[in-house]
Amino acid sequence: MKSLRDLAKPAFSKKLLSFTLIIMVMALSPVSSSAEQPGPMTITEDMSCGVCGMYPAKFEKWQTQIIFTDGEMVPFDGGKDMFKFIHNMAEYDTDHSRDDIAAIWVREFTTGRWLDGRKATYVVGGKIMGPMGGELIPFGDVESAEDFRKANDGQIKHFSEISMADIKKLGMGGMKMKGKMPGKM
Repeated sequence: MKSLRDLAKPAFSKKLLSFTLIIMVMALSPVSSSAEQPGPMTITEDMSCGVCGMYPAKFEKWQTQIIFTDGEMVPFDGGKDMFKFIHNMAEYDTDHSRDDIAAIWVREFTTGRWLDGRKATYVVGGKIMGPMGGELIPFGDVESAEDFRKANDGQIKHFSEISMADIKKLGMGGMKMKGKMPGKM
């Protein structure tokens, strides 16, 4: 006759084996692609825009930034220059590619809080001018963007819809101040 201990061994070893397999599968699984992105970094007064060379610290309301997987951050004085950079990275940065982008941050136009630039809703063009003329103005939700668009003209677009053709329509710089430019936050 088998003892109680002998009867428990197979059940215990099956549970141990199952537990060990679960742990091994978890350990060998790739890290989730939804890993947390790095937060926005401080744009200091000595940092210049990655496209035009202006100093984004002077235009806090318009600041945007790209953070790469190696921790390097490139600041911009507005969404227009940030999108120029993204669409023409080889022209502005020979060390990184789009695949190296860990985070894109933009300032929400009305609150100044940082938003994930890939999730923001943009009003492209319109009456409000940025540091270098026509701009892409980011909002945290479609409703806020639509309210702004109704009052200031422009077109609503999401990150993936913004092309170089949209950027070119805004002008390539040159401070053509036909509209009004709000001051600092």
